[in-house]
Amino acid sequence: MAETTAAAELPGAQPEAAGPLDRNDPATYPEWFTTRKPRANLIVARWVPIALVGLPVLVLFCIVVYPTVWMFYHALHDTNMMRLFQGNWNYIGFENFATVLNSDRFGDSVVHLGIYLTFGACLQVILGSILALILYELVKSNFLRVVLLIAMVLPMMLPPSIVGVLWKFLLTPSNGAINQALLNLGLIDQHIEWFNAGLSLWTIIIADVWNWTALPLLIVYSGRVSLPPAVYEAARVDGAGAWTTLRRITLPMLKEVIAIAFIVRFMDAFKFVDLVFIMTSGGPAQSSELPAYIAFQRGIREFAIGEAAAYAIVIFIVSAVLITLFLKYLKKVLKAQGFA
Repeated sequence: MAETTAAAELPGAQPEAAGPLDRNDPATYPEWFTTRKPRANLIVARWVPIALVGLPVLVLFCIVVYPTVWMFYHALHDTNMMRLFQGNWNYIGFENFATVLNSDRFGDSVVHLGIYLTFGACLQVILGSILALILYELVKSNFLRVVLLIAMVLPMMLPPSIVGVLWKFLLTPSNGAINQALLNLGLIDQHIEWFNAGLSLWTIIIADVWNWTALPLLIVYSGRVSLPPAVYEAARVDGAGAWTTLRRITLPMLKEVIAIAFIVRFMDAFKFVDLVFIMTSGGPAQSSELPAYIAFQRGIREFAIGEAAAYAIVIFIVSAVLITLFLKYLKKVLKAQGFA
């Protein structure tokens, strides 16, 4: 009993049945704690969530939402550059869309786009997938694999303007390096006119395949690296060969990755302007024009703002519909095979 009483009399000691702690009681807290000023916590301050959410939403509105609404609005008006600055455009309904859809120039550009998608975007995905699998499966040295991967990715790092100028010089009919090499090898008897009406679109496709094959290569290579090694060990134990492993394991497991690579290049095809402008300017005789290039021509160079907006909306709707159908088909195939 005496020991308990002595402990209770010690300075700063708390009784066993003490009530709620009093912040202003100097016996409960030290002096520096009771006299300090409480500071706002930055994590829960009111302006922090407003800034983190509001600023990105504001930027998104300025660079995406407002231009999209502006484009839809002027697609319904007879806006050109002079009317745009004077503010006296007139509502004409869907006349711009009728002009676009009834234009032979637009119809030819859609055919060109189909050729580019088939022999440009698809070829890039196929070549990129083949190169990625060869790089991973056949090159055993990690150092050599990294060096080759960097070398293959370098063309993608170049600006499209540089790529266009480079290939324009390489394919110059009279003294271009490509023609000279083919002549020296005896593969051709005379210079090829790479920029005539029959070959201009194919010339652009060649340059674009060289420029962008690295993108699907990186996507497929990263997908192959992420596949579980245990599956391949089990296949080797079962006696599966390289071709069987590729056909039955690797490609089915990479279907989604390859589809992503194709969708990325498919979307880029609908805004493919730079190489067309630099290498051929859509010619000769509009033989290498694509829909996005016509929209660029009508809006930026010919100042037909309303018609260019109509072109952009038609391109957007067509691309959105095609991508949606492709994704539904892919999901159906993967579900049937047990991958989704």
